Amino acid sequence: MTKRLLFISILILGSAAARAQVIDDSTKQVYGFETTLFTTEESIKNNRIRYQVIDTSLKDMHLWEPVEREDYYYQDLGTVGTAMQPIYYQTPDVIGKRSGFSVFDYYVKEPEDFRYFDTKSPYTKLRSVIGGNYRAYIGIDFSRNVTENWNTGFSFRRWTIDKQIGPSQSRGDLNVLTHSYDIYSDYQTPNKKYRVLFNFARTFHKVNETGGIVPLDSVLIYENLFQYRDANINMRNSQAGELRQQYHVYQHYKINDLVQAYHTFDRSRRMNAFDNPSASIGPDSAFFDQYLIRTDSTKDLSQYYYVQNEIGLKGELSKLFYRFYFKRKDIRYTVKYLDVVNPLVENYGGGYVRLAPKEDWRLEASAEYELNGNYKLQSTLNIPFLEVSALSMQFASPFFYEQYLGNHDFWRNDFGSEQVQQLSGKFTFGWKDYIQLQPKAAIKVVSNHMYFDTLAMPRQGNGTATMLHPGLEFKSKFSYFHLNGDYVYTTIEGGDANLFRIPEHFLTLNLYYERNLIKNLIARFGIDAHYKTSYFADDYDPVIQQFHLQNHFEIPSYFFADVYASFKINTASFFLKMRHVNMGLNAGGYFTTPYYTGQERVFDLGVSWSFFD
Repeated sequence: MTKRLLFISILILGSAAARAQVIDDSTKQVYGFETTLFTTEESIKNNRIRYQVIDTSLKDMHLWEPVEREDYYYQDLGTVGTAMQPIYYQTPDVIGKRSGFSVFDYYVKEPEDFRYFDTKSPYTKLRSVIGGNYRAYIGIDFSRNVTENWNTGFSFRRWTIDKQIGPSQSRGDLNVLTHSYDIYSDYQTPNKKYRVLFNFARTFHKVNETGGIVPLDSVLIYENLFQYRDANINMRNSQAGELRQQYHVYQHYKINDLVQAYHTFDRSRRMNAFDNPSASIGPDSAFFDQYLIRTDSTKDLSQYYYVQNEIGLKGELSKLFYRFYFKRKDIRYTVKYLDVVNPLVENYGGGYVRLAPKEDWRLEASAEYELNGNYKLQSTLNIPFLEVSALSMQFASPFFYEQYLGNHDFWRNDFGSEQVQQLSGKFTFGWKDYIQLQPKAAIKVVSNHMYFDTLAMPRQGNGTATMLHPGLEFKSKFSYFHLNGDYVYTTIEGGDANLFRIPEHFLTLNLYYERNLIKNLIARFGIDAHYKTSYFADDYDPVIQQFHLQNHFEIPSYFFADVYASFKINTASFFLKMRHVNMGLNAGGYFTTPYYTGQERVFDLGVSWSFFD
């Protein structure tokens, strides 16, 4: 199937290559990357409407796996599409009630992720990746201006990933299957007084869980776990999934520069499920420690639904911008085996101000307060050579942490809010175009942290943990050679320090050679490398879709590297990459999560092509 998709994509691209750009009678290019511009809702909402040109560089062309696209700041289960969580502590996006499920968030396109285009001509981007071990991705993005003031478009994405560990057949034993599509529209009146944005997104993410590798020995011997396709796995008949549908509308009306009214509307629904059709008699029965509802099968389901309205005023006075708002959120959360439906209404008030006396000087501050007492205060200062940000936040416990009843788990809790104080900064200096250094540091103080313990049960700490993250980012260029790096050191103190499992040293490097080989042909040859010191990374429970603490499996420190070659000619790009090229030199592999091996050595090929007619 994946080869057929790639073949069809290449046929489409090849047949369209001759008309990839609109030309006039003199064969001069009229439309292309330079005339295809985009902006975001955040820019529109905060009156910083600056249209950007599409990035046509080879910078991230060879990156398609989620963890590598996020610079390895995430932990997954070893291959594309599996559960992910940040390695470093992150606060949630909201201060009110959440569902409590987040491991598949990367695959969902949120309203703030949409780009709104001004294309002049129809714009289409096709991207297809065929990875080793039957890993594949195909994506289609289309946008066009219906009129000068009205643009619309859609996207489609599909991931198909075979199991890396313990497949029951040589091909077609899927680990992950994802379908995602969305549509959007952007319209403003000719006098630019009124503007409305709309988007709809739907994602279905299905994972045939493996449960990790079953060890061969009673004593943990890492090297004996690198069996990959020959490994014995805990699960062969269990599926976890998430369905997400969301509607979003933003509109504003400009009375004058000082006073503008705006409104946003959101309607979101998500369902998280775990299924096993033969729980106590099937191949996965040894994985389950108890049966609370039935023994013949498992069908657990949690649903989270909300409708949100935000109304506000905004405007500009010289170099000062303001925005104040009131927000109401109506929520419902249900669990299949609990009769209780949890309706909840949350009310918020908030504001945002920005002072920008110069183009490269900007001070931003925002505040949001929820009537139950939770809040978020945030500020950022950007001046030449320096960026500083501060955050103080208190947020509510998720629904899932408070109450749950499934076939294998049950709990009821009454947790309080969690508090975070955070300060970070980055200083930039360099020497001409040869080198740029960015020393950075962040300090995070977390109190009353909510987490899942070693038994995969939700708990709340009653102490404080202080995390310090000094580090250095750098970029250097000598002739056609480039070396970029990112290093972070971590130390954790406090009574709740043991609740946060983070490697002490974290390093990512990218060395590449880039130049024009011939007219219109740009090539990049490079090596990506990553290293983390050993640490007790969180384990994963697929039944409840949560990472949790563990003390028995220390992820060994490991250095791995990928080699790649990327090429760009006119509006087409493609890459060749060998993942984990050093496999077998110093060990049989590495681990991302206890009993889940990282990506083995495979060869990947990807193509991207843009059209402007």
